[in-house]
Amino acid sequence: MTQSKRKKVILENDPLYKEKKEWSNRFAFLYGKKIVGVRYLTEEETEASGWYSSPIVIELSDGSALIPQSDDEGNDGGALWIANSKSPKGLDLAPVIRG
Repeated sequence: MTQSKRKKVILENDPLYKEKKEWSNRFAFLYGKKIVGVRYLTEEETEASGWYSSPIVIELSDGSALIPQSDDEGNDGGALWIANSKSPKGLDLAPVIRG
């Protein structure tokens, strides 16, 4: 089987590089945080958010959490794609759960 070579990504070639870099720098406070828990929103939390879908919650060591949304306005919970997943079960997507 032939493996394809990985193409080197040159971020500076992206026309929106400067804006993306500025936004990325705003989240530098996330560096060094540890994941201390992974769960899904409870039914109560989902309803309190006004959502129909329960997304995954990644709890961090400082008490904050990463919760994917469907869009910038927070209209619903969103799925989370796990790029380059090293999961032994081949998991690369944390779907929403609709109840």
